[in-house]
Amino acid sequence: MSTAETTANETDVFISDKPDPKAGEHPPFVLPDLVEVNEEENISVAELSQIRDFYYSTTQPPYQVGSDQQTLNEYRLEQLESIERNESTSLWFPDSDRSNGTFVEDAHITILGSEKGTQTHLESDADDQDDTESELLLVPEDGTVFAYVDYTTRIPEGTCTTTNATRTCLNVTLLDQEVDRTLEIGSQSWSGDSETPHEIDYADADASGPTTMEVEATITTTLALEESIYELDDSGWVEDTTDTDTLNISHTVQDEAPVAVTTNQELSIDQTVVESNGSLDRIILEFDGPETLQDRRLWSTATFAEDAGKIENIWGVYSQRQYETATRGHPPEDNLTISPDQNMFNETGSVLNETLSAGNDTSTDESILNETLEQQPLASETHQEAFPNVLEKQLAAQRDTPTLEGEPTNLANPPELASSDSFSVASEPAPLDENVNLSSVNPRGQNTLIIKNAEQPVTEVRDIHDDPIPVSTQTVQERDVQLETETLNDTHAQFHLFEEDSGEALADETLWLHGAAQGQVTTDSDGTAVVERSDLYVRASFTGETDPAEEVYYSPAETEATFQPEAFNIYQLLMSFTGAFVSIIAFVILYIPFAYMRGANK
Repeated sequence: MSTAETTANETDVFISDKPDPKAGEHPPFVLPDLVEVNEEENISVAELSQIRDFYYSTTQPPYQVGSDQQTLNEYRLEQLESIERNESTSLWFPDSDRSNGTFVEDAHITILGSEKGTQTHLESDADDQDDTESELLLVPEDGTVFAYVDYTTRIPEGTCTTTNATRTCLNVTLLDQEVDRTLEIGSQSWSGDSETPHEIDYADADASGPTTMEVEATITTTLALEESIYELDDSGWVEDTTDTDTLNISHTVQDEAPVAVTTNQELSIDQTVVESNGSLDRIILEFDGPETLQDRRLWSTATFAEDAGKIENIWGVYSQRQYETATRGHPPEDNLTISPDQNMFNETGSVLNETLSAGNDTSTDESILNETLEQQPLASETHQEAFPNVLEKQLAAQRDTPTLEGEPTNLANPPELASSDSFSVASEPAPLDENVNLSSVNPRGQNTLIIKNAEQPVTEVRDIHDDPIPVSTQTVQERDVQLETETLNDTHAQFHLFEEDSGEALADETLWLHGAAQGQVTTDSDGTAVVERSDLYVRASFTGETDPAEEVYYSPAETEATFQPEAFNIYQLLMSFTGAFVSIIAFVILYIPFAYMRGANK
């Protein structure tokens, strides 16, 4: 455990948010409590150190990471910047798309996530679901993308050729290399900043549906091509002339990922504040939008006015290592610079000579230098090494339904949260990292939430990126409703819906049915509906309805129609038995004598 008494020799437990030693406790979102875990039998401190991923509410302030209490963003950037690289080696990940150019080898740019984004890994119920939809990276319209670029620089060895008493030596020297990064989301593009090489900021992304995020890096290599001519005299090789040319050659690598800019997605929130006898009776929140994960904006918290608590949605985020190891590639030995005194005769010298004489035609130069490299293969060696702990955020459903945070226990009628209408967002819960000591559930979205006994209306709703979602509010007066029933015959009943005080019929309202031939029915202009039974009991429910024009809310109502079971018909049963008995007698009288007569004639 990491406490105020922890010494340097003890195993430290990596958790998403290091506790403040002065406070002496862990943040509320760390579940389960590590102290309780440590008290369990047969668990060691070393095993505790493997429990490193925890849920936290998506709109809480960014949690802290590591002993320096860094924000997650600062921690991830520090981990990226700690990666060691040089011109002759490249470090890549299992899913990096590597590419080779004229002077670069094993070049790649790999998306490591975004500052406020989160991966989904949720399988949708949709039949036509694309394979990439479960891998969506959900990002806000303003954010930062983390992308790592690396490559190996290959410089051809110097060459010398000798003709009679003249020796020509060619050397290639690396002068400079620059990397220009760009980001595309849909049809929009942004440029990276050389001051922050591992991150690309973007703003005002306007993709309203799932699209593609693409990062690109163009590596520009500046070379000096030096040709030296030596003449042979009595003292040896003497330099005669030297000619130098500068060459720029570029190579581009890219990576892409499916994304959804969720702050652009559809979700309207209508709040109906229902008052009864001059005081707030209930709140109805209606969430209107697509019912698919890739098209619906995901809300996270709804906060009541005057700090009277808030509603937390089902969503949580946990972080895990994106890569445990990486592969290092490097040439078997350092590149050599050739001097005229070295006993090397290489026909590629004539190729480099053609390069110098070709002028500044970059395409010609690159083609010739490619031929040079093909004649001077540098087989890379590779080895595996540990990669810094760059955390990747994952979206998960941490509960089945939203919950009220901080419910007061001293009230006779505390607030009550009920979901009147919900739908399935995904068919399976998000998979958790093997070291996460938690569980996730199949996520469900809400179309309607009813909050009873609330003291204040909702004033703020935020999404999973902590961005605000507009809320439209209307205040209405509650009117009690009656739902009466009348049995018409053995198979049908009539339901009548009307306002209790005035007796006014409520037309075009939906009644939800149980035990009937259909699941729902709509009342006519008289507020009535005729229902056919499928059981001895038919229950009809009116869930409540708001009339904005009248600023009225009609309260829920429910009733049940009961049918008598069919009477037991003893006469019909006796007739059935009598008919069977008569049939048996007729068989005996007619068939047996006939059979006897046939037997006697044989």
